[in-house]
Amino acid sequence: MNLQSFSVKQDIVFGVGAVKSLPEKIQQLKGTKVLLVSDPGLIGAGTTGKIEDILKEAGIEYTVFSHIEPDPGCWIVHECRDKMVEEKCDIIIALGGGSAMDTAKSAAIIGYSGNRIHDYWGYYKPVENETIPVIAIPTTAGTGSEVTRNTVITDEEHYKMVILNDKMLPAIALLDPEMIMTCPVSVAAASGLDALIHAVECYLSDLATPFSDAVAEKAMELIGPALPRFVANRKDVQAASDMLLGSTLAGITLSLCLPNQAHALSHPLTGYYGIPHGLANAMLFPTTMAYNALADKGKYKKIYNLLRTGHPYTEDFETDMLIDYLKKLNKKLGLPKNLCEMGVDESHMEEMLKDAQRTKIWEHCPRSTSVKEMEMLYKEAMYRD
Repeated sequence: MNLQSFSVKQDIVFGVGAVKSLPEKIQQLKGTKVLLVSDPGLIGAGTTGKIEDILKEAGIEYTVFSHIEPDPGCWIVHECRDKMVEEKCDIIIALGGGSAMDTAKSAAIIGYSGNRIHDYWGYYKPVENETIPVIAIPTTAGTGSEVTRNTVITDEEHYKMVILNDKMLPAIALLDPEMIMTCPVSVAAASGLDALIHAVECYLSDLATPFSDAVAEKAMELIGPALPRFVANRKDVQAASDMLLGSTLAGITLSLCLPNQAHALSHPLTGYYGIPHGLANAMLFPTTMAYNALADKGKYKKIYNLLRTGHPYTEDFETDMLIDYLKKLNKKLGLPKNLCEMGVDESHMEEMLKDAQRTKIWEHCPRSTSVKEMEMLYKEAMYRD
């Protein structure tokens, strides 16, 4: 076995009512003024107000930044950073899904340095400036951003900049199932599939270790049965709890490994067509899993059984059984059949292929993928029956 290493470097609090420990955690991080990063939808749903009430009751000074876009651009990150500096905040609460989390984490790594987020683009660049601690409170079960050391930010040319850095990791994650119960059905489905895809793709990555495999397997075991129930009823406490914990475990694997082709190909779909990240992944996933099946070393059967907890299949397994299951899952959750149904065509193919190649993901996929094969995967996902 090759030399392997891994680390999990943050405090995680999980359970109904976890957000009530927020004042204690702010004190632990020696925070004096909070920048609460949230989005207009959460403000309208009253979710942000719940956190504000906790801060007010504890006498903690705070200000709110809510200019969050579904696909966070560098200009939004800089606006958030400017608000933090103007208000002299020394701690950030990231409340929301992936967009709010990525915006908050990106502003936090810049801190008071005066740098641009572009200066941190890439993998593990040295960070010489002082960063701002982040307390992450997810309101969706999907991105796992509360436990990942990466963000994805769109630049002025529609390119999705992936920043991977230990300084991006939130100091504390508060996982409260009640915080995800106002999630719209469409978000619950797409973000839930995103979490599942994180677990599966990292499980298949050649960076996987026995530790990451164990975490990914538990994530799949939790998400598989819970996802349909959670989409059907977001007030189902057990389903919400399983989805939130499963999403976080999948996020941990994402910090230890790299995902596969679905993620590499999904980023340009968000950049050029504005398709939410989780939905873009879900549209590509059955196609990329079918492509990778040729390289399967027995994990497809394990994945199939983990997603169908209570219905183990041990004889005559074929990889097509897993692919069919994933297609049916998309349909069951009410997602589009293919990318064409979402308005994607071949008009941006050249630009998307160029952008998709600019990631290290390709170096660690189960099956090697040429540019011609990338184009084939896009087209299959566009026209799939």
